Amino acid sequence: DRWYPSSKTCSDCGAVKTKLALSEREYDCEACGLVLDRDLNAARNLAAIAADAFTAGSGPVAGRGADRKTRPGGPVAAKRQPGTAPVGKTGTAAPQGAAA
Repeated sequence: DRWYPSSKTCSDCGAVKTKLALSEREYDCEACGLVLDRDLNAARNLAAIAADAFTAGSGPVAGRGADRKTRPGGPVAAKRQPGTAPVGKTGTAAPQGAAA
């Protein structure tokens, strides 16, 4: 989430500060007492989110639909060789400006 408060959230207990000025370079959690560099605290929060997102796709539901095979529906396209034309057609275009 673009607006996730990674700098305002405690990387230890998860408490969120309502206000944190950009000039405050040290994160001081009032709930658990953690004192940490603001950027390091944000980095820990973002790393935890990335780890959750990486492991969220594992499990019995993750591969649902992957074992299905698509059924052919409709006509199958046939590859034409270069220079061949359908029966009754010469395969040449009319000169520019002439009616077809």
